Amino acid sequence: MTSLSENKRVKIKKNLIHQIFFDFDVHQVYGVFNDGKSWEDIPEFKDNVKATKKFCDDNNYTYMMWSLEDCEKLLAEHYPEYIQLWNDFTYPVQRCDFIRYCILNTYGGCYIDCDIRLVKGLEDIFQSEQYFVHWSNDKKKKPYNAVMGSKKNNPLFTEIIKEVEKSFYEKESMEIYKTWKGRFVFQTTGHSMLQRVLKKQKIDKDKYLHDVLYIKNNKYDIGNKETALFLDSNASTWYG
Repeated sequence: MTSLSENKRVKIKKNLIHQIFFDFDVHQVYGVFNDGKSWEDIPEFKDNVKATKKFCDDNNYTYMMWSLEDCEKLLAEHYPEYIQLWNDFTYPVQRCDFIRYCILNTYGGCYIDCDIRLVKGLEDIFQSEQYFVHWSNDKKKKPYNAVMGSKKNNPLFTEIIKEVEKSFYEKESMEIYKTWKGRFVFQTTGHSMLQRVLKKQKIDKDKYLHDVLYIKNNKYDIGNKETALFLDSNASTWYG
């Protein structure tokens, strides 16, 4: 499992899988971390990260687990103009959303949340200019940012990053969002923000938005297990 903070001269291969875990910041978003446990002590994370790492090893994919230090170095080196935004975010989950767009724009590859595992090969994603997924039962087909793929230096992701900044500063002082945390996050860094950008940039949903996610937990059983590329065991759950 590679961390940029452990090796600053990581050789970047074509096929990259990115996951992010903020040691302290995630504790602030996900309340279960208040006991000081690491992500390895969270069953939903530990099991799926291990499964994803093994899948990457078996399929010759380069796997990178990004720490908070790695993410802040990325900002300092490639996105210094957004450091103030990073510091201004109301919730740590907004930083987690934002940095995944920066990672994909810088290195390309595939990003997945830590509670999701790969179950099939990602050749279609690695060959696509950009790749988004949606819940199978979502009639509006909103892009679900727990799984995304992109070529590096993708103009679309540059626009996504810009829209995050614009949306956050427009909405942070709105009274309605002081109590509606979820909607505030969705509108500034999450799927509603992505939906606006894809519409504005006239992205062909039939080509770039895919039904390849199987969501299975105590609350949900959504999607086609046989055709899914990803298994999501804890969808839309924010700890804390």
